[in-house]
Amino acid sequence: MRKLLLVNKKDKVIGLETKEKCHQGKGILHRAFSVYVFNDKGQLLIQKRSKYKPLWPLYWANTCCSHPRKGEDYVKAGKRRLKEELGFACPLKMIDKFQYQAKYKDVGSENEICAILVGKYNGKIKASPKETADWKWVDIDKLQNDFNKNPDKYAPWLKIGLKRYLKIKEKELKDREDLELFLKQTAVMINPVMQELLESYIDKKFHKLINYQVSTGGKRFRPGLAIISCKLLGGKIKDVLYPAAGLEILHNCTLIVDDIIDHSQTRRNKPTVWFKFGKSIAECMGIDYLAAAFEGANHSRNPVKISEIFAETLKTVINGEILDILFEQRGREQEPYIVKNRYQKITNQRYYGMISRKTAILAQSCCEVGGICAEASKKQLETLKDYGVNLGIAFQIRDDILDIFGNERKFGKKIGKDIEERKLGNIVILSALSELSKSDKNKILRIIRKKEIKNKDIKEAIKLIKKTNAYQKTYCLAEEFAEKAKEQLKVLPQNKWNNILEEFADFVIQREK
Repeated sequence: MRKLLLVNKKDKVIGLETKEKCHQGKGILHRAFSVYVFNDKGQLLIQKRSKYKPLWPLYWANTCCSHPRKGEDYVKAGKRRLKEELGFACPLKMIDKFQYQAKYKDVGSENEICAILVGKYNGKIKASPKETADWKWVDIDKLQNDFNKNPDKYAPWLKIGLKRYLKIKEKELKDREDLELFLKQTAVMINPVMQELLESYIDKKFHKLINYQVSTGGKRFRPGLAIISCKLLGGKIKDVLYPAAGLEILHNCTLIVDDIIDHSQTRRNKPTVWFKFGKSIAECMGIDYLAAAFEGANHSRNPVKISEIFAETLKTVINGEILDILFEQRGREQEPYIVKNRYQKITNQRYYGMISRKTAILAQSCCEVGGICAEASKKQLETLKDYGVNLGIAFQIRDDILDIFGNERKFGKKIGKDIEERKLGNIVILSALSELSKSDKNKILRIIRKKEIKNKDIKEAIKLIKKTNAYQKTYCLAEEFAEKAKEQLKVLPQNKWNNILEEFADFVIQREK
């Protein structure tokens, strides 16, 4: 019989024992996990335990539960058991652990330190009849009401784990509200400073034109990062305000250029600058945005250093943008350099190199500038930069996911735009291509390499991508980089600003736009 991991109250492994002995009498403390999988409606997948289970047979429990094997961490064990019991896989995240003991009649007891693993899934379920008598999706409110009406229908660990999960979600909601409130406050502080910088030396009759890009919206993530990083280390907002505004202007400058390059007609559900005013005006505005960004750097206590960071950031973004263009599979036939130097094969390593330059560098620079404005130590700056680059990669992976799987109204951009632009620099597409049959892979490549791509082509490509596990795989990747970002926060001051940066990492991979 397979042996379970015996643990002490601190969850340290102290030995092995058979499953049968672990559950006899009052039970021997051992390691276990409970998986809670939700769908997009917020419903929880629960299962009725098989009649063959010695403890709590035919009771309703959470999605699945079991015990890690020797050398197996909680998440890996949870993924394995999901597949064994319910026939599917999805990203899982451990959010908590709890110890409990519960006796079942005179048969035996559970005595466990149980990890709570949470995931999201909307696909098909192929339950094993040996493991599962039944399953269903339930609304949380209805489930809690039924706990009160029919307590004997449910396994004890389901009720304990769900209560703890809901408490954690309540805290997460409060943290999310704190982050959103802070970003609103950031916008109130930053918007007039951006306006001041953008309008300086520009004729008044062009002010409305110049302000259009920054007036279309945006959460002000990047200046928020700079301000939080500064406050985290004891700095003052007045010292970081202008550089933070410069960073947001720099970001919007890259968006103006990016929209011209990608022929994008909408952003944030509004016309892009070039589409609304023409490419000539957009190019003029881009130059003003560049100049205004460096003006923001000059209004700081360390203008030389911050201007150097701005310059390095912009040049790095350009490197990434060129790679992104060269990853396109067709188009721009009138530009011989691009035609001659296209990449026919994009590896994951090349993809990460591209997004590190094009996207992640700006998040990194925001954190670094915030730290400089707070007179951070060299070690603190390196830690902030590591946080920023991992956050930026997670952000871009989520953007790639939304490009294929997003809600167009929420996302604010056309779904499948990367397919339309023939881009292979999208991790979802790369992941799908690695998994599809040769025939289906060639279908996607033929679409991306067509002279003219129509909406039906985009729909066909997305349909093929949805046949794969690309969503689950890439969401896992985004989570990995978000966790890497959060790891850096452990060695920085533990205060409310640290908490907000932690919430930032969760938010970027959960956002819908």
